[in-house]
Amino acid sequence: MNDVIGIAWFKDEETYRRALAIFTDAGNMPATFEEWRALVDRQCQLIKESGNIALRADIDPEAFVSWCDSRGFPANSQGRTAFVNHVELEYQKTGKGKIIE
Repeated sequence: MNDVIGIAWFKDEETYRRALAIFTDAGNMPATFEEWRALVDRQCQLIKESGNIALRADIDPEAFVSWCDSRGFPANSQGRTAFVNHVELEYQKTGKGKIIE
């Protein structure tokens, strides 16, 4: 069975900029949407080459902050990891999600 590996996903440059503005660890993120996208494209390629499934975990910055607050996570890599894990589990339970082709 293939593993499902979630990727924190930002739909466009504006969303990425809004996310960087709320992340408490924005300095650890790629500076631009283009840099982030290049990094994610490489990660997705490696995931697929290993026979696994890459799953989008779409982050809407404002909804993400609310999600983190309601679960006691900071809006940083810890919160992003928890959110991605949540999306992976939902996919495994329901089969619903956005696969990265």
